[in-house]
Amino acid sequence: MRRILFVVMLFVVVSLTKLTQAQIFNAGISAGINISQIEGDGFAGYNKAGPAFGVFVNTFFSEKLAGQMEINYSAKGSQRQPSLENPEYYRIDLRYVEIPILARYFLPSGFVAEGGLSGGYLFKSAERDEVSEIPVTQPFRKTEFAFVGGIAWLVTGNISLNPRFSYSIIPVRKHAGGGTYRLNRGQNNNVISFIFQYRF
Repeated sequence: MRRILFVVMLFVVVSLTKLTQAQIFNAGISAGINISQIEGDGFAGYNKAGPAFGVFVNTFFSEKLAGQMEINYSAKGSQRQPSLENPEYYRIDLRYVEIPILARYFLPSGFVAEGGLSGGYLFKSAERDEVSEIPVTQPFRKTEFAFVGGIAWLVTGNISLNPRFSYSIIPVRKHAGGGTYRLNRGQNNNVISFIFQYRF
């Protein structure tokens, strides 16, 4: 699966580079880190870190407004660190291929407000304790739809730092007992990202 993902992303990078050379779009690559938790799993806190990287293409609709589409690998999940009160270690690993579609508004002083929606496909999930992988009691949905928002800082003309927040619109899986209460329909990915983007 990793080889297939690499080949697909390499093909996309080459295609976007050709589009950029044709002066239709701007294209680039991105890499950074996700700090995540799963809302509703009972383990509070952004304790799980994982890589995020991909490619993007954007185009301007006006002087200050642009649209951007991305294809990203994104590692999410949650983690419970051992403590004196509870010495058990527990970790959820979720690996997605995501396609965010964002609107970007260029602000004064080199900042860009961005927001939109992201669709993701879960290609691997695992739950682990301190010894090994454990059976999944409640499966995760293969698809995710999430809200994405953030403020980018244009470090140079080609490099930007993009702190982002994303949250699942639809729960990524049901609660352990399958119960619901009003708007609380299950467990949701809750992610803070710090991404560097380089425009060709």
